[in-house]
Amino acid sequence: MMENTKKVWRSHRPREQIKILYDYELTNAPGKSMVAMELYYPPDGTSPPHRHAGATAVAYVLEGEFLSGMHGNQPQVYKSGENFIERPGCHHTCSDNNSKTEPMKAIVVLIVDTAVLKTEKGYAALVEIDEEWV
Repeated sequence: MMENTKKVWRSHRPREQIKILYDYELTNAPGKSMVAMELYYPPDGTSPPHRHAGATAVAYVLEGEFLSGMHGNQPQVYKSGENFIERPGCHHTCSDNNSKTEPMKAIVVLIVDTAVLKTEKGYAALVEIDEEWV
C-alpha cells in the first residue's frame, strides 16, 4: 500500500503579504501583461515553495534582506538595493526574510500571459504553491 506523501505547509513562521501595485496589458507584446507587486515579509517571514505561472519575475529589494533560492540551489541573500530575476518556470524553493528581527520589503514585477490573469483565480494564479504543500 502506498503511503500519502502529501506535505502540509504548517509553519510557526509568519507568511508573506502581497499588494498589487499595477497591472498593464502590454500593447507591444500582445497577450502579455506586466504586474507589479509589493512583497512584504515580517521578521522571520516565509513562503512555501512556489512558481509564478510561467512568468518572468524581477525582484528589487527595498528594505531588509531577502533569502532566495531557486531550483533547490543554495539560497542567496539579496540586500536593500539589490535585485534578481526568476525565469519562466523557475521553481522558487526558498523565499524567506533573512532576519528574525527586521521586516523585508521588495517590489516584484512579473511579465505574464494575460490569459493567466483572466482565469477565475485572477491574481492568485500568480503564485502557484507546490501541490504537495497546499
